[in-house]
Amino acid sequence: LQADVAKVVETQTSLERQLELIETHQKEVDKALQSMEEEAERIFQDERVLLREDEAASARDIMYEQGEVVENELQHMTEQVKSIIQTMNSTQGGELEATDTMAPFDVAVRILDNQLRSLMWIDEKANEFSNRIQRLPNNSTAAERDSGIPRFWLS
Repeated sequence: LQADVAKVVETQTSLERQLELIETHQKEVDKALQSMEEEAERIFQDERVLLREDEAASARDIMYEQGEVVENELQHMTEQVKSIIQTMNSTQGGELEATDTMAPFDVAVRILDNQLRSLMWIDEKANEFSNRIQRLPNNSTAAERDSGIPRFWLS
């Protein structure tokens, strides 16, 4: 029993030394990683200052960000239009089947009426989108003054 206890104590001592060695290595890795992160942050800040000084690059970045916003809005609108078309098609399928007794002229009028409503909705959404786009330069006026970017870059 004493031999087993001595073996366990020896194994535990060995494990504690290995654990201390691992902790020491971990601390060294943490210090190295922290110094690398600080260096990367310093390089990023230096490059960022250079990019801010370059008006064309700064304007290009702003336009790219605005382009991404426009693209996201267009994708959202596309999804909305697809959803509405699917809804209209599913509801119109039942209505048009029930209109077998209607004259072809009445069916055409109903279809044109639905298309007119869809176009009016699209026009309304396009106007909302246009207003949002027109507000973008107004919102970025403060950023424009701070960055010194000419206004025509933001139009």
